[in-house]
Amino acid sequence: MVKKAYPAHPEVPISKAVRAGDFVFTSAYGPWTFDPQKVVFDSAGRIIDDGTGHADVSFDKQVHLTFGFVKDALAAANCTLDDVVDCQVWLADARDFVRFNEIYRTYFGKDPPVRSVARLGPELGPILVSIKLIAVVAE
Repeated sequence: MVKKAYPAHPEVPISKAVRAGDFVFTSAYGPWTFDPQKVVFDSAGRIIDDGTGHADVSFDKQVHLTFGFVKDALAAANCTLDDVVDCQVWLADARDFVRFNEIYRTYFGKDPPVRSVARLGPELGPILVSIKLIAVVAE
C-alpha cells in the first residue's frame, strides 16, 4: 500500500487529505482556517475570538464554506464528493440538524454516503459545523 499526504496550511502540522491505497481521508474542516497563535481563550479554555473576524457568519454559509474546504481536500487527491463513502459531521447546535440535512442533500443527492453526526463542543467558538470525509477511488 502506498500512502501519500497532501499538505494543508502552514499554520498547523496536518494534511488536508491522505491517500492510503484506494482510500482518501480528509482532515476535519470547519468553514474557515485560522492561525492557532491568534486565538483568544476565556478562562475555561473556550475560544472567544479565533482571530478571523468571522464570528457573525450564518449557519448556512458556514456549511457551504465547509463543503468548499472538503471538496478542495478531495480534489488534491484526485477525487470528488461522488467518491465519498463516509461523512462525519459535527454540529454546534442540534437545532441546526434539519437545516443541515436540507443543505447536505444538495451535495449528496444520489447514493449519499453513510454519515454520523455528533455535537461540536463550545471550545471552537464561532464555528458551527465541521466535516470529515472518507472516499474510495481506484488507482
